[in-house]
Amino acid sequence: MLDMFWAWAAGMIGALIVLLALSQVRIRITFTHQDKNDEILLNLRALFGLVQVNYYVPTIRFKNWAEGFELHTAQVNVTADRLMKDQKKQINLEKMKEAYEKVQVLLQHCFHFQEWLSGTMRRIHCTQFNWRTSVGIGDAPETALLVGSIWGIKSMILRFLFRFIQLDTQPQLQVMPAFNQKLFVIEGACILQIRLVYLVSAGLRLLLRILKVKGGLKVWRNVLLPAGSSGST
Repeated sequence: MLDMFWAWAAGMIGALIVLLALSQVRIRITFTHQDKNDEILLNLRALFGLVQVNYYVPTIRFKNWAEGFELHTAQVNVTADRLMKDQKKQINLEKMKEAYEKVQVLLQHCFHFQEWLSGTMRRIHCTQFNWRTSVGIGDAPETALLVGSIWGIKSMILRFLFRFIQLDTQPQLQVMPAFNQKLFVIEGACILQIRLVYLVSAGLRLLLRILKVKGGLKVWRNVLLPAGSSGST
């Protein structure tokens, strides 16, 4: 009787592990731009909704070429209804250059990173893609030309993106001309999904590739978790 109980318990635990491994990690991204207002909302949902986190960027403001962009970001644990992080960031050319140099250092200390990245991205599925643009520059003929150009740009961007990830839906694209008025509005939403087992596998494979390079793990730790780093800038 006891053996049957443990066999049943082991079977239930095994089934639960398989179920969790095959569950989807879903990322929903929504973005809007109108006049000087930009908003981005990223919602991460995992373990059948037991884990939900919102990453919100309510403000993206361009100050000038020297100071660059100011970003106001907030991170919320939806499950616990708790604000995890609220900060402002300054992004200028100097910080972009520093970030680029750090990325190059990381790439040099990972065995065939591009191969890992392309293999991981092929596991990502896009299940929703909506992108609407309303535009007008005050002159009907010029607006019509601009609308055609935007259609071309959108098509080019989509062809590039979906070379790397799986598209499981028909993209909903719109370009709405606003004749005889000046207007530029962008609205969009995208849902990306990947199974938890593939995400965990990708993390392990990345770690193995880092370990293949001498000193790789130490370099990655120092770059991503520098001593004395803080959550705000």
